[in-house]
Amino acid sequence: MEFHSSKLYFMKSLFTKTILTLVTATLVVSCAALRTTNKFISNDVQATIDLVNIEDDKVQITITPPAMDVKSTVFYLPQIVPGTYEYSNFGRFVENVQAFDKKGNPMELISLDVNSWEIVNPKKLGKITYLANDTFDGPIGQEIYPMGGTDFQADELYLLNLHSMIGYFEGMKESSYKLRISSPKNLKAFTSLPTLSTSDSLDVFDAQRYFHIIDNPILYSKPNAVSFDLDEIKVGLAIYSPSGTHQAKAYQPAIEEMMKAQKAFLGDANDTPSYDILLHLMDIDALQYFGGMMGALEHHTSTTVVFVDAMGAGELTQSLIDVVSHEFFHTLTPLNVHSEEIHNFEYNRPLMSKHLWMYEGTTEYFANLFQINQGLIDAPDFYNRMMDKVSQAQRFDDTMSFTQMSAGIVDEPYQANYGNVYQKGALINMCLDILIREKSGGERGILWVMKNLAQKYGKEKPFKDEALIEEIVAMTYPEVGTFFTDHVIGTTPINYDEYFAKAGLINGDTEVPLRSIIFTDNTQLFFSPQPDATGKLQFVVNALNPSVEAMGVQIGDILLGLEGELFPEISQDNSGKINAILTPTIGWEADKEFSVTVKREGETLTLSGKVGNPKALTKGLVENPEADADAIKLRQNWLFN
Repeated sequence: MEFHSSKLYFMKSLFTKTILTLVTATLVVSCAALRTTNKFISNDVQATIDLVNIEDDKVQITITPPAMDVKSTVFYLPQIVPGTYEYSNFGRFVENVQAFDKKGNPMELISLDVNSWEIVNPKKLGKITYLANDTFDGPIGQEIYPMGGTDFQADELYLLNLHSMIGYFEGMKESSYKLRISSPKNLKAFTSLPTLSTSDSLDVFDAQRYFHIIDNPILYSKPNAVSFDLDEIKVGLAIYSPSGTHQAKAYQPAIEEMMKAQKAFLGDANDTPSYDILLHLMDIDALQYFGGMMGALEHHTSTTVVFVDAMGAGELTQSLIDVVSHEFFHTLTPLNVHSEEIHNFEYNRPLMSKHLWMYEGTTEYFANLFQINQGLIDAPDFYNRMMDKVSQAQRFDDTMSFTQMSAGIVDEPYQANYGNVYQKGALINMCLDILIREKSGGERGILWVMKNLAQKYGKEKPFKDEALIEEIVAMTYPEVGTFFTDHVIGTTPINYDEYFAKAGLINGDTEVPLRSIIFTDNTQLFFSPQPDATGKLQFVVNALNPSVEAMGVQIGDILLGLEGELFPEISQDNSGKINAILTPTIGWEADKEFSVTVKREGETLTLSGKVGNPKALTKGLVENPEADADAIKLRQNWLFN
């Protein structure tokens, strides 16, 4: 869930949590479902959703199964869905679950747990009905990534991630679904789910099996979309912007350039015929409900993306490139390269794969590498991104086996280290790339490995989880096997400097752009909470960046607010309100005029200036002027071949 675009990082610091969460983002695998044989006479499930007659912000759902020839069965809402890597228990969001026979009479329904209901005599079953709450309301909804949730705004917007709305019957995940959705006439459906028929008030969709129901989210909103053909792929972008500021047409050129570059990078490894981007922009206050969480949730042929509506066009464009490129690269893995655990995903009895280093790590690495490879960013930007991942990875347990963590990711202590799949996971792939390039004389890298795996397996042929690493080693070199044994299966931390040195890179002084005007380097704000003489907390300026210094801000000033909004009392209870003032700075562009309010020697001052392009001098990765010809050649092949 782009979030890009590593996934989500939860900082302990009260006042940096939201900012750092917003500028890192992730998200997310998708997979196929279990093939089974059963005694069901037909193979078609009818599902209806009523978006017109909304009561108390709840949507009526009706599920009509095919005729069944079994003594009992269970109806499920998923406990977990592909790509979220945590227990969601979507059954929590439905209520008043009832069963009726074919004559409309109530039937006995036994609640087994929060996600499952037993039907005692399914031969008589005519339908199941229930009400679905959206995940954007109520305290338990905070636990669901917004990009993977549901948002019901009557006559305005419906974000439908169907895994929290549509269930399945035991043994029937391979049954086809016909989905009928009644909707307000002023809203249009945007989705990659195949459409059988459509009108201004009723849409009928076709899903080959249950997986396709949950793999194709739907955005109902007022038309704000573009669609274009790009080298045998049809691309769609639909945007919901509560302010109306962001129009899809404005972002078509950037999306087009990005996806053209991705296809050039992937070559014949990509055969996706279509891809849809559903962008749900949110008010700052609404986003604070999720702690400022932003990002994306990937699906095989689409992605749902959540960002804040207050972003400037430039910042939103770059965020879309970073996040959506990650999600699109999932068309390589897990779409075309995945294990049996992914192909046969069990939504209510999950068994996880050991290879998050590939599903998320390879994907995140490619989302950065393709940008330097295709000329979208320069080399220093790429180096800074990799060094930022080294820094971020240090926040997690660096001695934890990556394969063991992946297999146990839904439980602790592994769940707390999930964010590292976007940091160390990407770095694992970087090191493998450099190592394979070195051993092959620059001819092959990790993309070559993935292309060969995709050619061998593909969408419908999973690999054996235990055999993947051995197969990659057989394709490459013994040193690759040693790397996996030590650093992926094993617990030995990686010495990244060793791999950077192979490519003629060393640590040195470098300038990095600030994440926001309120930072002085990659992690530090220009102010911090400090108690006054009475013990009351106040924000005191303790460092400066060039932009705020040019405005006249001085060290020792008491920061009272931004853009005319004053901070409330500094406390845990007010953290959401404080973050709501700070968060918009993430989207401010260079030419924006802004103001800060400070108190200096008892006098309140309002200081104004432009955001500009402030940078910070920091230790980072630079090209070694004394690197030999082999190292320079390796670097060129690594980045541009």
